[in-house]
Amino acid sequence: MTKKNHVLAYDIKNLKGDILGGFTTAIVALPLALAFGVASGAGAKAGLYSAIITGILSTLFGGTPAQVNGPTGAMTVVLIELYEKFGLEALFASMLVAGIIQILIGVFRLGKYIHLIPQTVIIGFTNGIGFLIFIKMITYFQTNPVLASITILIMLLFPLLTKKIPASLVALIAGTLLGIHFLPTDALVGTIPSGLPTFAFPIFKVEALYQILRSGFVLAMLGCIESLLASLIVDEMTRTKHHSNRELIGQGIGNTVASLFGALIGTGAIVRSVVNVNAGGRTRLSGVLHGVVLLVITLKFGSLASIIPLAVLGGILMGTAIKMVEYNATRTIAYASKRAGTVVIATTLLTIFTDLTIAVAFGTLLSMFFFVLRMGEVYLKKYEIDCTGLTQKIASYTIEGPLFFGVAHTIISKLEIEAEDADIVVLNLMNMPAIDSSGAISLKNVKEVLKSNNTELVFAGLRENSTDLLLKMDVLTEEEVPLSTLRIGEVLDRVKGLAPNS
Repeated sequence: MTKKNHVLAYDIKNLKGDILGGFTTAIVALPLALAFGVASGAGAKAGLYSAIITGILSTLFGGTPAQVNGPTGAMTVVLIELYEKFGLEALFASMLVAGIIQILIGVFRLGKYIHLIPQTVIIGFTNGIGFLIFIKMITYFQTNPVLASITILIMLLFPLLTKKIPASLVALIAGTLLGIHFLPTDALVGTIPSGLPTFAFPIFKVEALYQILRSGFVLAMLGCIESLLASLIVDEMTRTKHHSNRELIGQGIGNTVASLFGALIGTGAIVRSVVNVNAGGRTRLSGVLHGVVLLVITLKFGSLASIIPLAVLGGILMGTAIKMVEYNATRTIAYASKRAGTVVIATTLLTIFTDLTIAVAFGTLLSMFFFVLRMGEVYLKKYEIDCTGLTQKIASYTIEGPLFFGVAHTIISKLEIEAEDADIVVLNLMNMPAIDSSGAISLKNVKEVLKSNNTELVFAGLRENSTDLLLKMDVLTEEEVPLSTLRIGEVLDRVKGLAPNS
């Protein structure tokens, strides 16, 4: 195995940046890991060891060296609902299913298809997740509204002073001190079990199996989307290129092990990855070191977490949720395109009021539908032909873009209507990069309709990659191929009789 591909390959030149990145991201991850663990119902220890296990294993086996992994808000929303409905064992069983699914997606090289989800849908469900986290943290907020409000303000305002110190860490320390000395509350994190986590295969009730499998699939897809999105951001910042399938295998390994040792599953964490890169992290060492630092903190100082007020953790997550909502992106998209804005808003609302599966599926289908409509609106262009001195009337049209099932019928129907007075119709296919069987059938139908009206249809500019399909579908004959592959100008000259036909 070459140095480039080896899991533990390392370039000593990155040492300083990776050490700084590892320590910095550990500090950023600490309060979030605590908060996500408590919010999920699995406990603070589950959140901490999620950041540790996935931070080490998903980084080692993943496909984005500078990426940092750990529990995130998107996952936590699904985990909260699962815990509330079916309990802790079903929670870990679903996470185990998710990890296995992610490994299979990577092994079967399906990672590239995750990128097919439109950006408008991703923004929409990110918005919805932000709102859901905020709503679900209201219970913690109510344990001490003043303390929670102060924590939220620190989360939102402290970055205006400096971004060198994580706002979540400041909020955690300041909020806890306020809760101890000035705003006391009995709602605390409570005792965190000491020691390393132990292996435990989840045992669940049979009646929860369907929900476990369904939730596992949702968690897997959500983890894939969020991890690959984080990978793209890291690529842009580091001028590198991640390996999608390897990344998903790494995520699956980390999440499978985490779920078997009583920890939450994680994903590629965008904020933590950005912090890592900005601090100088470039290789797997930074992500692994982030996990090791968290392990030391957990083992040596984990007992201190027991005095943290739940209102503070709720405030941290509420502040995180407010910052998750893509206000600027949503406004910009809605201003640029009403249809794209509709997709974002619809996905956001469905995420809040139904679930992530329905939201993503409907948002993707809606995006496809709007794309089909847009393609159909600009597909067919007519070009005027000077027929002076000719005995026949010639009409020329160009199909712009791929001719597929969604627009073929509309375009061909329009061609039939507009070309009914012509003797010869020249259809330029130079700008048609692809055609499917529905498009081929539509071309065949319009050719037959025009022929029944004594109008001849002649093709021009046909690309080689479309010729075989049109021959097999009997749209073209072997004799028609040579003419149909010529440029539009040459075909028009021959039709007008200005050039020889051979």
